[in-house]
Amino acid sequence: MKKSQVKTKLSKDMDTLIKRSLRTSFEEAIEDIKAAIIAQYDEDLVDVVTDRNSKTNPNLYRDEFIERLEEYPYVEVENDKLTLSVPDMDTFDFSGRMRVIQAIMEGMPGYYVEINEDDYKAIFGKRPINEDPVDEYVPPKNRIYLVRYNNIIRKAEKDLKKKFAPYPFSNTPPIRVLDAGIKFVDDNIGKWLDDALKEAQMQFVRNYKGAKL
Repeated sequence: MKKSQVKTKLSKDMDTLIKRSLRTSFEEAIEDIKAAIIAQYDEDLVDVVTDRNSKTNPNLYRDEFIERLEEYPYVEVENDKLTLSVPDMDTFDFSGRMRVIQAIMEGMPGYYVEINEDDYKAIFGKRPINEDPVDEYVPPKNRIYLVRYNNIIRKAEKDLKKKFAPYPFSNTPPIRVLDAGIKFVDDNIGKWLDDALKEAQMQFVRNYKGAKL
């Protein structure tokens, strides 16, 4: 084997060992990434809502949020490319019921109340055709709509003799729950890279110790 071919082979072998070691580090870190995000969710959103009538209480969506975290593809290998992906506002699956949590995390200016479909029809004289419910997957009679609190709603509360549940996250800036995972990776990526390189070097030496090149 020519020297140039030997150098190429050794280089490829070393790259393979580094990627293998780094992939192991990434996969071992997944549970810690999820734990960091869940801890931030609990800190920022759980037990924040005290109104028992609120249908947008994050406590009601915590289990499904964790399920989406479990399904997220953290480590991807394509050809020779190894990628560690962390969920953010663009990549996390906010479809379905998770739209409630997406709205909370994005923040919302203005003061809103939660109104069911029957009350919506009583107030506006029509069904909420052009309005998106908080949860579109429940029966229509159980759907909740966020409506800006104004004089019309104040009058409706008097006429209907009821107080609508305030949307707990009105006038709330973005809540960066997913940033906890990004920060965890940023804080540890340097160590993972160093450890992967050291492990690859030791394995490289073990593989070629005594070999005739």
